[in-house]
Amino acid sequence: MTALMVVEIRRALSRRLVRVLVLVALLGIVIIAIGAFATSDPDAADAFSPADIWTPELDQSSDAAIVGGVSFLFLLMALLGGASVIGAEYKAGTITTLLTWEPRRLRVIGAKLAAAAIVAAVLFLVLEALLAGALAPAAVVRGTTEGADDDFYRSLAGFLGRGALLTGGCAVLGGAIATVGKNTTAALAVVLGYIVIVEQILRGLRPGWNAWYLGENLGIVLTGERLDDVVRSVPGAAAVLLFYLGVFVAVTLVVFARRDVT
Repeated sequence: MTALMVVEIRRALSRRLVRVLVLVALLGIVIIAIGAFATSDPDAADAFSPADIWTPELDQSSDAAIVGGVSFLFLLMALLGGASVIGAEYKAGTITTLLTWEPRRLRVIGAKLAAAAIVAAVLFLVLEALLAGALAPAAVVRGTTEGADDDFYRSLAGFLGRGALLTGGCAVLGGAIATVGKNTTAALAVVLGYIVIVEQILRGLRPGWNAWYLGENLGIVLTGERLDDVVRSVPGAAAVLLFYLGVFVAVTLVVFARRDVT
């Protein structure tokens, strides 16, 4: 299993779409860093500070809202990247070839989903570290490091841990949907269609169900804070997301094990 996992991680990193997504993320980091450096005024009351960004309350400042938005984009990128890890295999017709080398289907799909999760989680941590490094000049030269105390670093560690787990989960979800749909775009279409259209309709018709919606639970786990209009704790939201992911993975395992892969 270890050898198969290493192979799948290498294959995931070699995907063109994965590399393109990483380049897009790097470009976004550069733009954000330049914007923070150019707009921060060290003499102003709202001078740029790292403590205003990686905090539980991502909606308390415009800087934090930007980083929170970037993190959600990382989740979407992980979804698409995870989908491409498997969807590209179907498009190229290499799934059948792979199964002649390793006929144990559950082992194969398990390795692919795990590899997608590992790659996505590690890339999230690397990109967040690069974002922190890119924003450092704005804080040191044109801002302030006030507030970067032990509580800040604990909050940062919690945010990174939750973000890495969410990113890995999104990659698994993308891979699972791509496996069932046999293509990459199926994952993005299903998830965005559900969040943007279905959940919006449900919020209007059934606002009392908001504790079960995907968007709300993602927000709770990523920020590490309860939402004002949602009766759900962070562990509770994580449990809901884990349950949803488990259902998708279970369906994927059954489908992949039983159907013709050609």
